[in-house]
Amino acid sequence: MATLTDEQVDFIARVIRHHGIRLQDLQDNLLDHICILVEQGLQQGGSFEEVLARVFRSCYRKELYELEEEALFLSSVKGPRLVLSRGKFFRLVFGVLLAPYVLYFLLALLHWLPAAYDVVPMVIFRWTLVGCLWPLLCLAVIYFTPERLDPLIPRHSKVMLGGGSLIRVFRFEASLV
Repeated sequence: MATLTDEQVDFIARVIRHHGIRLQDLQDNLLDHICILVEQGLQQGGSFEEVLARVFRSCYRKELYELEEEALFLSSVKGPRLVLSRGKFFRLVFGVLLAPYVLYFLLALLHWLPAAYDVVPMVIFRWTLVGCLWPLLCLAVIYFTPERLDPLIPRHSKVMLGGGSLIRVFRFEASLV
């Protein structure tokens, strides 16, 4: 097994600080994870600099300090929150927005729709259907946006509901583990 020298570990620690990570705990965790990944990469072949550059590129989307921003945000969040995968989030929202349509057509099949002279229930049904159409179309566009066009909610992201903000998207492009 390839092991890193003390100089290489110190170099990685300096690079982490140079990339804007100020939290000591996060620096230590990143140093540990990056050293493990670099050692694994060195076993497969390649120079230290090449493997380190490849590992660093896999840790973040644009800049490494994004990890610190997300860690600070998560530590500041108070109250209940729900973290969902992208697929579960879209299934939940599609279900909520499709529910009025399903209810309307189920009532129509069972002949339980209010009569035409019951104006208030029919107006509520129709405006509920109209009000759900535009969000459904917007949600479909967000869901089917290709990766190359930088979608609003990328394929490998998590969505947090609640906790101070209504919705927060976390982009997990590559894992550090």
